[in-house]
Amino acid sequence: MRSFSSLVAWLLTVLAGIVTVPLLWVSSHVAQEDGYVEFSSQLAMDDELQVAFADYLADDFVQRGVLPRRLEDVAASALAAVARTTTNQPGFVEAWEQTQRSLHRSAFSDASGPLTVDVSPMAQFVTDRVDKDLPVSLRVPQDLTVSIGSASDRDRLQAVSQSTTFGLLGLLVVIVAGVTSLLSARSRPLAVAALGVGALVVAGVVRFASSEIAPRLVDEAKDENAFARTVQRLLVDRASDSLAGWLEWIAIGGAVAIVVGLVARLATGRRAS
Repeated sequence: MRSFSSLVAWLLTVLAGIVTVPLLWVSSHVAQEDGYVEFSSQLAMDDELQVAFADYLADDFVQRGVLPRRLEDVAASALAAVARTTTNQPGFVEAWEQTQRSLHRSAFSDASGPLTVDVSPMAQFVTDRVDKDLPVSLRVPQDLTVSIGSASDRDRLQAVSQSTTFGLLGLLVVIVAGVTSLLSARSRPLAVAALGVGALVVAGVVRFASSEIAPRLVDEAKDENAFARTVQRLLVDRASDSLAGWLEWIAIGGAVAIVVGLVARLATGRRAS
């Protein structure tokens, strides 16, 4: 009976861990505004994002009549070149962070409708440095917003705001179930080793989900423009890499628990003989 209780508690620990680890990551890197801005600021240095933004900006200027269509390709090339060379200039990352902070506040507000972001700060920063390379002067519209998600995406983000509460509850379940598994086991050393195996299972399952399943879901999503798709895909890629850092420590802790448990089991077995 004790072995069965320990097994059930172990299974609950692993299942709760698989859910809790991503929730805690989302809580600190997405739900919290400062955490999200710091996390997403890495994208400001990405060449692919800069090119996608430059293409979007040139196309938007043409659609608004700010730029003649015959100059679209020239403008896109000039904007992309400037975007690449301004990543280390004072103000570029700040403009991106201002854009992301605006996105976060909009996403987690009570507003309805598609999820949009105001890219005016970035657009102004780039166009100020490209005017000299074009035969026309570019004026950034005051309502330069990009749709990067649907109304259903906004609803899902509203649920993300609860990640801190559910993450902490999940962590409590992991601790209680883990301790229960340890205390109800016939062999405490083997229970420690089993918890180590559980940690490896958690790390493996979450890693597979974040690196394989999540990118596929993003690829299947239907977005209105290439810039939105690029932002979403790069955010998922960076999230997977960031979460992988957490999972490495969990896996290391699991491996240590396995070694400690097995060594303790061998030691107690020798004393018993």
